[in-house]
Amino acid sequence: MRTRDEWESWYRQPNPWHYDGTLEDEVRTSALLERLRHAHFDQALDVGCGEGRLTNALTAVANRVTGFDISATAIERAQARYPHIRFWQGDLLDVVRRPDVLATPFDLVVASEVLYYLPTDDERKEAIAGLSHLGTPSCLFYFSVIVTGASAGRRYFTHDGFASLLSEHFAVIDSFPSVASFPRALTLLGKLMRSSQKRVQLMGRWNAASRPEHCRHMGYFALKRQVAPISATLN
Repeated sequence: MRTRDEWESWYRQPNPWHYDGTLEDEVRTSALLERLRHAHFDQALDVGCGEGRLTNALTAVANRVTGFDISATAIERAQARYPHIRFWQGDLLDVVRRPDVLATPFDLVVASEVLYYLPTDDERKEAIAGLSHLGTPSCLFYFSVIVTGASAGRRYFTHDGFASLLSEHFAVIDSFPSVASFPRALTLLGKLMRSSQKRVQLMGRWNAASRPEHCRHMGYFALKRQVAPISATLN
């Protein structure tokens, strides 16, 4: 899916991702918030926010949160569910060029599970370059993508390939399992637990101990590469 019409068709389904309360989504969100537990931000931006579940979770670590998504239907649902958050419709490649977005001093920018929907390498590079222009000089960026062992040219990334792609505009300061591949026995054990919190904690411990090659999704924290002033390069 790439065009707005395709996404609108997708979001005509109720809960198209089946993410409302799913273990995978809760583990991914928990892994992010655990790493941000000692941080707090003034303004956060969630690009490709969908129906706003993660966007709402970010309110635990940010004073103000804004979400963008290509689908007007998704934005309508998100706004109805989370009226305390500002949601706007917009294509990622357009959002990163918007003067109002560029002028907003975001200190946290999130692009979770969105970049692999851009179908060409040129669009992916354009999106990452555009994102690097957003936010304050010290803005923290969080990316989450599906990783596989597949070769270049496939829809998803490899861990090393995505880190290399980010490094053109960012300094990657941390990478970690966003969602690991859970053994069947562990998944069955989780289902036997009545407490959803304990299930997330169980999977979270497995997540934290997993290596990139055992993950379905990896998370990355990155900072913008700072360009030295011309005067500094001449000294």
